[in-house]
Amino acid sequence: MSKNTSEPPRTLQILSAAWGIGAQKRECSQGPLYLARHRHLEKISMPHHWHKAITEPKECSDAAAAISQMALQLARQVDHCVLNKEPFVTIGGDHSCAIGTWSGAAHALASKGDLGLIWFDAHLDAHTFATTPSNTIHGMPVACLLGHGVAPLIEILQKRPKLKPEHLCLIGVRSYEEGEAALLKKLGVRCFMMDEVAERGLDAVMQEAMHIVTQGTVAYGVSIDLDALDPEEAPGVGSRAADGLQCEHLVKALTQHVRGDSRFIGAEIAEFNPQLDIDGKTVRCIQVLLEALFG
Repeated sequence: MSKNTSEPPRTLQILSAAWGIGAQKRECSQGPLYLARHRHLEKISMPHHWHKAITEPKECSDAAAAISQMALQLARQVDHCVLNKEPFVTIGGDHSCAIGTWSGAAHALASKGDLGLIWFDAHLDAHTFATTPSNTIHGMPVACLLGHGVAPLIEILQKRPKLKPEHLCLIGVRSYEEGEAALLKKLGVRCFMMDEVAERGLDAVMQEAMHIVTQGTVAYGVSIDLDALDPEEAPGVGSRAADGLQCEHLVKALTQHVRGDSRFIGAEIAEFNPQLDIDGKTVRCIQVLLEALFG
């Protein structure tokens, strides 16, 4: 792994994707605002700067159009960060924010090479409108980034797919539908289901994941849906799925494999619903995950 510890601390750019229109339970739109208002991220050791929140338009009857508009704003912010070699983290909101985050990163890297992405999630998030049982766009960002979906969501900043299947992997999946599984199987995307993670251990899985996202790419990112974690540890999410990752294990894996790697450009943490949190458990998970990635 390529590490660089000699550079002075850089400022972490915290991008706020405060929307929930892509989810069934829209209270996650308050997640980034809650964290900023209560200064919950002040404890991370890296210098950081909160950007003004991107929020839902007042008129948003068409979710795809609204998310396309907001994701474009976010993509431009990420594009600027990557071009200027500034570390960033997107705080969502529902996980449709990933369409903006990684469209921006891919655009910034386009002249140099491809982007890799490690995606932690209880779900596959690979539906299109042709397969979705719920019509919610937070179940579609993986498909969109691979170039499958409606034009407003797959053509942000550039028309080509933002990720190649061989440069993407999903970790912690345990709840999904056949249509999205079929798409990822057809494309050859590596999915580490939760039973495989439990059997092999997260460290072994991360070693393989790092190979996937660094071979043939110029940089990679990390996307974390908080429902990847066990709901006993992170109850403040809208789509809980039992028997998830232990936060301690994920923190250790990110610290060992990602933090300090010069190829790692940024991350996102999505789907925090403060109304469903219990005793600040999910907030503490967010804090330690950010420290693991950027501390």
